Amino acid sequence: MEGILDNLSLAAKSLQTQTTRITKHYHVTIAEWRLLRQIESQVITQDAMADALQLDTSTLSRQLKNLTVKELVSKTAVGKDRRQLEYALTSTGRATLQHINSDYDALIDAVFHYWPEDEQQMMKIMLNRLSRSLDRAEGILEEDAD
Repeated sequence: MEGILDNLSLAAKSLQTQTTRITKHYHVTIAEWRLLRQIESQVITQDAMADALQLDTSTLSRQLKNLTVKELVSKTAVGKDRRQLEYALTSTGRATLQHINSDYDALIDAVFHYWPEDEQQMMKIMLNRLSRSLDRAEGILEEDAD
């Protein structure tokens, strides 16, 4: 079974490399692209983004600052004390996101072009099962460590 996880790791690295190439072409990181997608989905506060992406606030703040400097997002202070910020895509941010999404969709289409629909569905099922098994194994390992 070790070979399965090795193969999965290699596939994940390849996907990461190709996704990095796409995002880098538009001068953003994968993490910044994920943030742009969250903002497009109306996840617009730092707390909501941190929850959705499971990021700590300092990492999130740094990424949002980078997106603001790149003029891909704008921020607006809201609330009584004006410390709460809401983020929105700028027109440049919206265009950048559309380009990255389009290129990423083309990559996914190229990867799965010759896969029949039933095999794609089976892959999703198997990956979900693997994820649950890994989560269970992590819990068992943590119990053994205690």
